[in-house]
Amino acid sequence: MLGLRTAVVAALIGAVPFAPVPAASPSVAADGAPFSDSIWLPYWLPGAVADVTANADVLHTASLFWWDAASCSSIRREPGAGGRADVNRLRAHGLEVMATVVGSGLPPRAAIRCFSHRHSRRVQVRRLVALADRGHYAGVDIDYETLAHTKKPSVALQVRSAFTEFVADLCHSLRSHSMKCDITVMPRVDDSTRVWLGRVTPGVYDYASIAAAADRMRVMAYDQHSHQFGPGPVAGYPWVKRVITYAAGKTSLVKVELGIPLYGRDFAGHDSVAVTSNAALALARRHGVRPRFDPVQREMTFQYRRNGVRHTVWFSNAKAVAARTRLAAASGMAGAAYWAATYELPSTWKAVRRTAR
Repeated sequence: MLGLRTAVVAALIGAVPFAPVPAASPSVAADGAPFSDSIWLPYWLPGAVADVTANADVLHTASLFWWDAASCSSIRREPGAGGRADVNRLRAHGLEVMATVVGSGLPPRAAIRCFSHRHSRRVQVRRLVALADRGHYAGVDIDYETLAHTKKPSVALQVRSAFTEFVADLCHSLRSHSMKCDITVMPRVDDSTRVWLGRVTPGVYDYASIAAAADRMRVMAYDQHSHQFGPGPVAGYPWVKRVITYAAGKTSLVKVELGIPLYGRDFAGHDSVAVTSNAALALARRHGVRPRFDPVQREMTFQYRRNGVRHTVWFSNAKAVAARTRLAAASGMAGAAYWAATYELPSTWKAVRRTAR
């Protein structure tokens, strides 16, 4: 989620640059199709490019989380986003570079107005195609999450219809310009339009229609537990399997990437804050506790007390990330998409390399 994802900023830990290595051939999924690993590079993390290029042998696509649809007709660059030198550096390491665009200016009603009308929809499409063309990107990754911020099923259904039309037009236009079209969606486990996390309705995303139009559909299989649900895994393994099963019932998984978290959450009652995995380990050391790997959820967890309040922390480590990457490959998915560069523990990519082999 846009708000949930940017909350991680509060716990940033910069990446350490490494010497670049050449890109390797993609690994192979269970059905024999190429399995590619993607990663998002947030604009607020100056170490993201160095982190990704240092691990270019295991990563295939770098999605630059640099752009925002501030309105139906305006696409703006985020303050602090990188520049041409960063893009060239990523390409020099053999990485495919995509422009990721979020939609802060497209909450439900605005999204319906924008995408339901042919003229305004085409304005948005032209802006996005022009962005990719100017930047010489491989394509565009759409991550419009604000449009899901509704508790009303009737509004959710209107958003779903309008967004589906937009995706079809955008992907057709991008392909006509020899560019790729990726669509990032929230996780779903059933066909309901019920509210999730207290304020969003993942039912605005029509998986079948989106996957049919897009080159790749990226499912953010994380934030299973957050403010509404109290302590629990960020992406419990049984729940992730349900997310995959639902997607498989709507489309061929060869077009779907599994979103995998590289971060964690610190819960106190029904409140939580996002933390990097390194920050989670630092918390455990500070409070003299040892994290354990939960064998069912396949995620790290521990508890501590501060000012009389009990905290529960769940976070990803190398073993957790590798387990989800293996699951995606074994399920015949197109690949894995990691959120986000520099949030991972140093041992993570070593574990992913072993999984790829």
